[in-house]
Amino acid sequence: MFRCPHCNKPGISPLRKAILSPGLLATCTACSSFSGIRYPAWLIAMIPGTVLLIAALFVESSAAEWTLNIAGFILVVAIPFLYTPLQKEEP
Repeated sequence: MFRCPHCNKPGISPLRKAILSPGLLATCTACSSFSGIRYPAWLIAMIPGTVLLIAALFVESSAAEWTLNIAGFILVVAIPFLYTPLQKEEP
């Protein structure tokens, strides 16, 4: 569980954090407050994976294309999940 920025208790599930984007809010199970992530942090976290996904469009080898696509997808999911901080939000 991830710590809520409102009550500082573990109240946001890993699955909810994994699908969190700037347009979606997470509700803390401990205090029922809303948390989210900001666009700048989310966009910066998306850059490495997006670069790999775009690079996959320009390689000739099928194996390299698959490798870049899989690595890019993993980075697009993992970096925001691990490194974007939760912020206090109002509904």
